[in-house]
Amino acid sequence: MALRYETVNTCAECGQCKGGERCKVVRQPLRKYGGIRFTADGFDCALPVSMDSHSHCAYGCLYCFADNLMSHRDGTQVAVGQTSLARIEAIFSGAGGKLADIYRKALKYDRRNVAGYPCAVQMGTLCEPCDNIERQQGWLLDFIDLAIKYRQPVRLSTKGKLFLLSDYQARLAPAPELFWVAFSLITPDDDLLAKIDLRAPSATDRLQTMAALSKMGVKTSLRLRPMLPGVTDSTRRHPHALKELIDRAAAAGAKAVSCEVAFTPGNASADVRRRWAALAAVTGIDYLELYKGFGKPQSCNRPSFAWTEEIMHAVVEYAHAANLVVGVSDPVWKQLGDTGCCCGILPDDPVFGNWQRESATNQLLEAKATGKEIGPADITPAWAHDVLMSHLVNMGVGPLIVWERNHLTWADKLRQIWNTPAMERSPLQYFQGALQPVRRDSNGDLFYQYKGLTRLNLHGKLWQVR
Repeated sequence: MALRYETVNTCAECGQCKGGERCKVVRQPLRKYGGIRFTADGFDCALPVSMDSHSHCAYGCLYCFADNLMSHRDGTQVAVGQTSLARIEAIFSGAGGKLADIYRKALKYDRRNVAGYPCAVQMGTLCEPCDNIERQQGWLLDFIDLAIKYRQPVRLSTKGKLFLLSDYQARLAPAPELFWVAFSLITPDDDLLAKIDLRAPSATDRLQTMAALSKMGVKTSLRLRPMLPGVTDSTRRHPHALKELIDRAAAAGAKAVSCEVAFTPGNASADVRRRWAALAAVTGIDYLELYKGFGKPQSCNRPSFAWTEEIMHAVVEYAHAANLVVGVSDPVWKQLGDTGCCCGILPDDPVFGNWQRESATNQLLEAKATGKEIGPADITPAWAHDVLMSHLVNMGVGPLIVWERNHLTWADKLRQIWNTPAMERSPLQYFQGALQPVRRDSNGDLFYQYKGLTRLNLHGKLWQVR
């Protein structure tokens, strides 16, 4: 494959070039990267298998959550790592051994839907799959071929515009129905976005790419996260920014909106604090300081349901007016979602509807609809009994964490979380009271019922929803 050099703003990760130069990362073997994992958001995520093409991202967005994860760069910020396509094919083909078989189990290869499709994989969960690194490597082109070969649905998250290029469109053309592309975008304000998503394409470019893919038959959606006051709700140039963005996404062919209010890191490194300080300088809002008022520090500091109700209800109102499905990725106000899949994928979608039903999001909505009690078995998929915590993203350090990663299964961890209401990720804490414990059985397992969150119709000082 010919190298596709072009003048770009580079990622500055490999140390070989500076901004504005031609990228020197060429199409050659990079260091190995373990970019295939069971998502650490498996507690409330309906797509349990995540993949990233590379260990680094070229964009450098100021609020990047992936930099909060210890294993994001495999302990180094020097060499770019690349995920093995051979390993991915071994999973899709069934020739990969025990761990690959567990991935296939999680992807429902043994329980394909009526149309013959397994559960979709997530592509681009920690790093951008369509950035400058991809432009030089062409990894995604080969991955698309594999997905088509094995009829594997892919939900891809991106801020990129590579799908405007003919070679990428040509790869999708044989089976566009296998791909769902979610465009991460938090404001329609191109000038403001350029100061926040530092090296990423503009909002206009992303929406143009969304329209091009929609026209091809690729399903697209708006990944409206992280929502930030002063950015997502209203800006000086775009006073009706939220409604404008949702309407423009609908006009570009989006099928759904997936939304989440921003969270801040509980244990931020010096570099992460520097980036959040830069974000504060751009918006005039010190988010790290603001979020200190939302309770005790946690790994992910989140605001209260009362503080987010205004923006969350506005998203639902505008999305429904534009005939878009709403998926709520935020742990709070899950009750507003139209589907138990946070991505906004409906359960009857003929290609993508075979998502995992054993997630807290889906179970919360089922409890809302039926009044049933939810126990730990309802949120524990069969494959979780075979997966050690070490196969999920490393989200901490210390002797206890190391022991858990090497001895606890994901099923063990889910039961522990579920049965300990004081834990940060327990249903009681995580959903801020939308689920309430009602009884404990003879095995010590807690059962919860849906209570929901009461809208207080508050109007905050920061959100400017118009």
